[in-house]
Amino acid sequence: MLNNMLAMILNQFSIALMGLLVSLALLALVWPLIVRYIIHLSARSQKNALWLFVATPLVISIMCVLVFLPPLSHSESWRWLTRYAHWHHPGAFDLDSWHSVILFGFFLGVIYVLARKGLLAIRHLNSLYSLNRLTKSATKHSKTRQDFVVLDCEAPSAFTAGIIYPKCYVTTGLIERVSKMELDIIIAHERAHIKHKDTRNRLLFALFASFYPRSVVRRLNRMFSLATEQLADAHVGKSYCVCDIAQTLVKAARIQRFSAERVAHAGMNYFIGAEIDLRVRALIVPQVYRSFPLGTSLTLLALTMIVSFAAVDGLHHLIEVVFSH
Repeated sequence: MLNNMLAMILNQFSIALMGLLVSLALLALVWPLIVRYIIHLSARSQKNALWLFVATPLVISIMCVLVFLPPLSHSESWRWLTRYAHWHHPGAFDLDSWHSVILFGFFLGVIYVLARKGLLAIRHLNSLYSLNRLTKSATKHSKTRQDFVVLDCEAPSAFTAGIIYPKCYVTTGLIERVSKMELDIIIAHERAHIKHKDTRNRLLFALFASFYPRSVVRRLNRMFSLATEQLADAHVGKSYCVCDIAQTLVKAARIQRFSAERVAHAGMNYFIGAEIDLRVRALIVPQVYRSFPLGTSLTLLALTMIVSFAAVDGLHHLIEVVFSH
């Protein structure tokens, strides 16, 4: 048994882990209700709500540590918390206990996830290296800059790739099939992704969302991707007619659909990636969106936090009775 600062640190990790797992379970249960409300928000409000949803368990895990932290709970102003939430043995940690088993299993899971994401990042970088070898000069286009790359490839595609220094890539197979105005719209869309740092944000969001059950993760990533594409479309709408943007979307989707080849790389923002019908409808059909539910969101966050605190304390007492150290 450890009775030193290391024991205190391991107990804090155990508290954070229990808070994380409890809040994930609670939010996963209410997710079907939450998603019904989120889909009626604007694209920007959807992104904010989705970020709040995936970040809430991490916030609650940190708050659990603060609530159960012995120096805080033993202070006079916070002593009332000990009646509702306290840790039996903050200064002792048994390596043969259930705390150790759960903590060790969680660390192994985190290492696995990070290793898998790291391999995907390496493959992403290798894909970019291979793509850059296909690069042709883009100086013929009147609006080209260093962030625009032409790929000598027959497969029609346009996408943004890169984490630190993202670039927009357009294949010759797509350039040869669209007009100059349509190409300008496509490039402006991809540059909007660069401006908003969407490639990096999507990877970070996917990492936060990976703690949820797989069915929830798929829906979260799909909704975040669609909101990202709609915001890029709206950004282009400041400079071009929305009808022209919608027509370009439909034409590019039709070209790629009937193409014999397709370009497919993970970790990229594709011009023809997310649901085209929803993006076209958002452009040309006036939408009446609900305002961002700030009050409701804060209330849900507070309730989830309170229930998580109570559940962490209750589960700890229950498991301590069953598994004696």
